[in-house]
Amino acid sequence: MFDMKDFIASCQEALLQPEPASIVKGLVEYAVTEPEALREAFAETSGARSLKDAALFLSDELTILDVTTPPGMRTPAHDHQMWAVIGVYDGEEPNEFFLHGNEGLESKSNRILKAGDVAMLDGKTIHAISNPLKRKSYAIHVYGGHIVEQPGRSMWNPHTLAREPYDMDQLGKYVREMRDIPAA
Repeated sequence: MFDMKDFIASCQEALLQPEPASIVKGLVEYAVTEPEALREAFAETSGARSLKDAALFLSDELTILDVTTPPGMRTPAHDHQMWAVIGVYDGEEPNEFFLHGNEGLESKSNRILKAGDVAMLDGKTIHAISNPLKRKSYAIHVYGGHIVEQPGRSMWNPHTLAREPYDMDQLGKYVREMRDIPAA
């Protein structure tokens, strides 16, 4: 049976290995097989109003977040500057992946993560997430660092696609604005 304390300890142990993201991916693959246990483990963060509040575990080396996306929510493209493992345990989380090159931001691919799906992102990945459902979606996100205070992160203005420094307040503003922008 899934236990969040054991999960956190196992993730911390994985950080000591050469390929921690791969090990964490296996841990998340197991975790999403028990959605009710995850929901119970994240009960204390269910009312989170910020990224920091959504963290069940937060250190310089590891962040474990409960990511709840309301219906119709979309984020602008952003990076993490660290590896990430995403596991959806209820609903779905479409991801759009981008490249940033000489011509600016270009859409590269898409992947819809549904309940039970897990994805591993490297530290250079640029993506945006959304929730097209008429209900909330839930995912566990595990990062190889302190996602709230990671220096050098970027986001892309959804109106101009200009690269900007990652700013939580501005991100929130963009997310609210994007609810009114028709999906491409």
